[in-house]
Formats: sequence, C-alpha cells, structure tokens
Amino acid sequence: MTRTRSGLAVVALVALVALAGTTFAEEEKLFYETREEIPIDYRWSLEDIFPDVEAWETAYSTVEARIPELATYKGRLAESVDVLVDAVELQYGIARSIEDIFVYVSQWQNTDTRDATANTYVGRARSLYAKFGEAAAFFEPEIVQISDATIAKYLEDPRLATYEHVLDNILRTKAHTRSLEVEEVLAGAALLRAAPQQTYGFLTNADIKWPTIKGEDGEDAKAIPGLFYTFMSSQDRRIRKDAALALFGTYDTYGNTYSGTYGGLVQKDVWMAKTRRYPSTLDMVLDRDNVPSSVVETLVSTVHDNLDAVHDYIDLRKQVLGLEDFHIYDLYVSMVPEGEATYTFDEGWALAMEFWKETFGEEYAAVAARGLAERWIDVYPNTGKRGGAYSWGTFNSHPYLFLNWGGTLEDVSTLVHEMGHSIHTYLANSNQPYHDADYSLFVAEVASVASESLFFEWLLERTKDPTQRLALLNLRMNSIVGTFLRQIFFHEFEHAAHVAGEAGKPLTKESLGEIWGDLWLEYYGDKVTLDDEFKSGWARIPHFYRTYYVWVYATSFAAGEAIAGRFRAGDETAVQDYLETLKLGGSVYPMDALKRAGVDMNDPTVIRAVMNNFRKILAEMEKILVKE
Repeated sequence: MTRTRSGLAVVALVALVALAGTTFAEEEKLFYETREEIPIDYRWSLEDIFPDVEAWETAYSTVEARIPELATYKGRLAESVDVLVDAVELQYGIARSIEDIFVYVSQWQNTDTRDATANTYVGRARSLYAKFGEAAAFFEPEIVQISDATIAKYLEDPRLATYEHVLDNILRTKAHTRSLEVEEVLAGAALLRAAPQQTYGFLTNADIKWPTIKGEDGEDAKAIPGLFYTFMSSQDRRIRKDAALALFGTYDTYGNTYSGTYGGLVQKDVWMAKTRRYPSTLDMVLDRDNVPSSVVETLVSTVHDNLDAVHDYIDLRKQVLGLEDFHIYDLYVSMVPEGEATYTFDEGWALAMEFWKETFGEEYAAVAARGLAERWIDVYPNTGKRGGAYSWGTFNSHPYLFLNWGGTLEDVSTLVHEMGHSIHTYLANSNQPYHDADYSLFVAEVASVASESLFFEWLLERTKDPTQRLALLNLRMNSIVGTFLRQIFFHEFEHAAHVAGEAGKPLTKESLGEIWGDLWLEYYGDKVTLDDEFKSGWARIPHFYRTYYVWVYATSFAAGEAIAGRFRAGDETAVQDYLETLKLGGSVYPMDALKRAGVDMNDPTVIRAVMNNFRKILAEMEKILVKE
C-alpha cells in the first residue's frame, strides 16, 4: 500500500459472475521459483527507464561528471537572479537523472533481493545520491541568507517564479536550516542513514530462509512475508495458526537483529531532529509537510474514544467463527466464507477496469489501460521478491505497480488501491514540472484510499444477495481495521519507540515487544490471547523504516472517505475536483491540496466519520450474523 517518489469485452460478464460468488483461479499459478517462469506480460518492463544496463552505466557516468559543476555556484546564489536560476535548474536536472538511475536498479533488486549484481548496482546508486547531496548541501543555507526583499524581486522573473513554492518551503523552515558545514555533514551521512532500512531489507527478503508449513492440499507451502494475508485468510485455522507461528516465530528468532536495525533507525531520527533543532522527531516530520500536530492528536484520541467498538468487533468475530480464544491469526479470515470468490489477475483487472470507467471516467481509465498494455505492473510473487505492494516510478518514465497477487478479492482491492497511487503520480507528473510534481506523504494515500472505498461501495450496489453483501461488508471492515485502525496502532508503537529513544532508553527485543504487546491488548481487548511470538510482530512492518509514515494512512483514509462521500452524495463536481487535486502534485502544501477536494483536515468530524461508519457496518453485520 505504498507509493514512493519518488479483452475488455468480457468485463461485464466477469463482474456479474464474480459478484455471484463463483470460484475462479483454479488454474492460476500464484507463486514462482524464478522470474523467468513468470509469463512476460505479468512482469514489468524496466526498459521504459533504461533499455539495458549499458544505458544505465552511460547515465551514471554522465551524472557523476555533472555533479562537480554544482561547486561553481557555491557562495554565489545571492549574486543575481541569473545565477540562482542556473544553479537551481542544474540541481533539479541532476536530481531528475539520479531518480532514473536509482529507481531502475531498486526495482530490479525488489524483484529478487538475492541478486548480487542488483545489490551492487543499488549500492552504487545510493553512493551517487550521497555525492549529489553533499555537493548540493550549500543551496538551502545560502538561500535562507538572501533577504526577503531580494527574493521577492527575483520572483518577478518568470524563470524563477515557477520555483515559488519550492522557495517558500525553504524559507518557511529557515530556522531549521543549519550552517553550510553542518548541512554538508548531514548530506554526507546519507549512506549511514540508509543503513538500517537496507539491512532490514536484506535480512527479511534475502538472508532469512523462511519455513514451510503443510498447505490445504497437504503439500509444503513456504510461509513467506509476501503471502502473509493469503495464509491468514484461510478458513482452515490450522493453516492460519501454523503460518502465523512460522512467520512470527521467525521474526522472534531474529528479534535481537531486528531490534538492532530499528533501534539504529530511531537513533538516526533522534540525531537528525536534534541537529535540525526540533523538539522531537515527530515535530520534524510534521513541519516538513506543514501539518499541525492537532491532526495526529485528533487521530489518536478519536480511536481511543472508540476502542469499545473495536472490542465489539473482535467479540463478533470470535462468536461468528465459533472460537473459545482469539489470536492474531483470527483477525483477517472472512466471517462469511461461503461468499468468498477467487480471481485470476485477468479477471480482477477486468472488474477493476469497469469500476474505474464508471466511477472516474475515461481519463482515469485510459491511464490504467496504458499501465496494463505497456507492462507497468509486476504481478506474481517469486522467490526472493520483496513482499507487499507499492507504486513507484520516475518522472521521465511512468509509475510502476508492484504486486504479490494471491487471487482473493482483497488482491483486487489492492490493485485498485495501488492504481490509485499510480494515477495520482501520472496526473501530477503530466500537469506539473519536475520540482512541483512529487507530492507529500500526507496526501500520498488519499487517491488510493478514495478509490478503494468507492470500489467497495460500487461492489455493494451490484449485489442483492445477502451472503455476497455480508462478504463485502466483512472485507470493508477489514479495510477499515487495516488501513485506519491498525495504522494508528502502528503510529503509537513508532511514537513510543521514538520517545524512548529521545529519552536515551535502549530499544531491545524485549522493550519493543512490551510496547507492541501492550498496544495489542489495548486495541483489541484484554480477552484476546497474545502469543509470545507475536510480541515481535513489529519486526514484520517495513513501513517503520520510513519514519512516521504509517499515520498518514489513517489521515489519508479519513480524507479519502470524505472525498468518497461526495461521490456517494451525487455531487456533480466531485470527480473534477478529485482529479484536479491529483493534478496539483506537490505544487501546494498538502492541507491546501485536500481543501481543493473539499476536505478540511483541521475538522475533527472528518476523522470521527470513519469510526461512525465502522460502527454502522458493525451493527449491520451483527444484526445479520448473530441469531436471536
């Protein structure tokens, strides 16, 4: 669910059959040992960035030779508008090329993290980024020294006027811009700062030999992180339990190493915040996006005010599933198994395409169609492939979708979600210059969440069958739990870890496990069973290596729900406002971008509406499922 910078003739038939609950995908292979086994149409085409490694090498050499040119502008940015424009355009020109260089090899690595050649190339790309960062470190310290009057005069030049928002953001945070010497040290530490995330990725995706369990067919099935939710959706509790204990047991076995990598990341964050003169890491991250702390505080307090509803949800699951005790592996399985359907990727794609056309119109659907035709999408899991799903690409090429298709309706929903990211990126890149295209993490999930929310409503409107409706409501509840509630749970864990780090307390497997376990019991109720292995559940979350990222899922979910509400209410301007918001990219501050879509994140009712909807769906499901 991550975005980073960064045969349609059968559609209607597929939709109708899917909603009738027919089981598909009997012949689809859902896991491949090697990349070469996967049909080429289901592997993305990185040739759209570089045709081959030789072209990558040429680009690398060209950028490496251009970086020293930046030094010719050092100490001169205040000389004239001509000098400033030339320097800024050189900087962004190099950055745009490095983006291609880095994304190409990173995408290659993510499809097989064991590939030593890919890992070497990623190391070189990181090194190039670090050299660039050091060479450009003088920009912000020099710009903040230019008087406001001079900047205002410079902005009268149309060549610089296009950088107005960029300059405004630099000047807005001038109190946290350090001297040239300090900025050079911070830039030079880029490789050190990246080490915890890199180590986590190698450990999880390449070095650990994940265990096998007996699948439903009695054959060995590899319990890898990328198939976690596939296992957790099994109606066979033995499989859910075996897979969960195999996965979390492995995280627990390596818990000391994981606490070392995460503890290193937290210490890096603490150092950065102190060096930039922020009271805390959270203050630093919020200031980066010009977002008030009240938004996060409202998120947490609103959920805590509604934890009784979450506990009721767990009680309902426990009752419907006929369980005497409730474990982590009982949280995701459908309460309506007879309503489940499975989908090949082609069937899921056809269903999504019909939704995109009907809901967002031809402009949106045409971009999605290009994505399939031009091989933007990497569909199936293979040995060594990173788990999860995301959208990422370059300004010069297009967004790419990374999936681990498992054949469930949730996988179709994930496709809709990630395409929301990709459409957002495509529209932003098509309507903004490079320096204003990349949008904030604060709004990164809005397009994807709004799409996902509307997709569920679209499906609900197309079925009158009560069993099918229940299955969709069940999936909708899982979505709210996963994309809203659980992300705030994650935020509280991340925040507690950072507060401990800022207080100088050690972050160990045991201390992190205690934070995680206490939150688990608080969120889901003290009547649930907390397996010892699950205390290391924090080690499963790669998003913790993007500091204070998880909370934006929740704000984006709330904003996306508010936007979706305009669609449901029949607001004739909703589609246009939504698309115009996506086209803004990063040309305005994120709170202002959401206002263009009709959402004010300072209004606490936007966030409370999510929990009100949660209670409404819970009441409907309980009325149908619990026999009087």
